[in-house]
Amino acid sequence: MTLRLPALLAASLRAVSSAVLPRLLAVALAGAVAAPAAAQYAEPVLGRLFTAPEERTRIDRDRASAPMNPVAAAEMAPPAPPPVVEAPPPPPAPVRFTGVVRRSDGRATVWVNDEPRETRLENYRPGGAIPVDTPGGPVLAKPGQSIDPNDGAARDAR
Repeated sequence: MTLRLPALLAASLRAVSSAVLPRLLAVALAGAVAAPAAAQYAEPVLGRLFTAPEERTRIDRDRASAPMNPVAAAEMAPPAPPPVVEAPPPPPAPVRFTGVVRRSDGRATVWVNDEPRETRLENYRPGGAIPVDTPGGPVLAKPGQSIDPNDGAARDAR
């Protein structure tokens, strides 16, 4: 039997090697080709990224004691804010005198800027001018006129 075992072993090795050997060689060859390519994409070894605390202290001390270049100091300074320019106030809106109602007892309601105001009118004639209070003082105006507060002139409404 011992004679048969080597012969059986040799026969089975021949059968296995004829089927497996080409695959085994292909895998080994692929690994040999891929190894240098994989090494190319491996993470590089950077070494020490940060300084030791003593070295950091020395660097900070040297940086603080070194005189600064005036050009570099100007480049590092934040830009000056733009000057603040205030817009002029808007011109006052014209005052509109839209109408008047006078009662027989002398009391009257005048409408200025569509707001009713109570007043007394003693000598009012229909269609005549009455004093209308404006920011610049009272101005004589007729119903339907607008008063320009800049010059106090009463103009017919458009």
